[in-house]
Amino acid sequence: MHQLKTKFSSFGSEPTGGGQWLHLHLHSPVDGSTVSVVAGHKPPDPFFASGSFLMFPWVNRLEPNPWARDPFYPSVHWLTDGNGISLHGLFHNLPRFVVEETESEQKSLVKFGIEIPESWKGTLLSQIQVREVYELTASELKIIYELENQSNEDFPFALGIHPYFRLHEEETIDDLFLIGSGFHQIKLGDYLLPERVLDDELVINSEIPLSGKSFDDLYLAKGGEVPYIGLFSMNKKEKLIISGGNFYQVFTPQDRKSIAIEPMTSTGNFLHFPGASPSMVHAQSEKKIEFSIRLDQF
Repeated sequence: MHQLKTKFSSFGSEPTGGGQWLHLHLHSPVDGSTVSVVAGHKPPDPFFASGSFLMFPWVNRLEPNPWARDPFYPSVHWLTDGNGISLHGLFHNLPRFVVEETESEQKSLVKFGIEIPESWKGTLLSQIQVREVYELTASELKIIYELENQSNEDFPFALGIHPYFRLHEEETIDDLFLIGSGFHQIKLGDYLLPERVLDDELVINSEIPLSGKSFDDLYLAKGGEVPYIGLFSMNKKEKLIISGGNFYQVFTPQDRKSIAIEPMTSTGNFLHFPGASPSMVHAQSEKKIEFSIRLDQF
């Protein structure tokens, strides 16, 4: 396990276990208490039953999938759903190694490299260097991905993270409310592949009680401001803000002990969905993608 700490916050992950998140404790700006905000992966749960991981070079589902060929498929690094649709990208469970680390009472940082399988070497994907950076302060964790395209061709991609959240170790999310900056829902079809943007209605722009509600939905930010989705409890004065990316997947597991809020640069099936807006790292260039998890006050 790797642990990143400041005087008032801590973040634990498992670099050799696909970078899975184990915990995130942030400093309340309201009363100075320590607040648990992430429902981390708990072995022996299945890898995708809890916790967080990187989704790259695609997010959620991609069909048809141009990567479904040697040396990427079949592979131990390939995961499909029950319908054979490929999930979450090829990087979802690759081991990490520390490249750089600094620690202080105010701000701590760790940068991980990602180990690719030997069989990938010599492919285009082996020329896309990915660094995963975590920057921790008292009340915020920034997650930064540094992409370097060392090849001579442009590389389109979709990138996201897949964290599960809860607040204050509460047993259920039913006491929480969802808030956001305003989104358009994306209609999902068979196998949860996106079909079209429902742009006639704005959603997640006011308080939504989670009690009794279930989500497995994809959203596109309305534009005009930095998009975010957040959580708060009527019993507390903090709010948790998740930002970064123009697309968000929101999912409530059956046990209702947490809620997945997944910020992404693009949709699932990003190569084939007209509204996906794929990101691009151009040949011989670099690009950064940043997400944030922050405790704030009303």
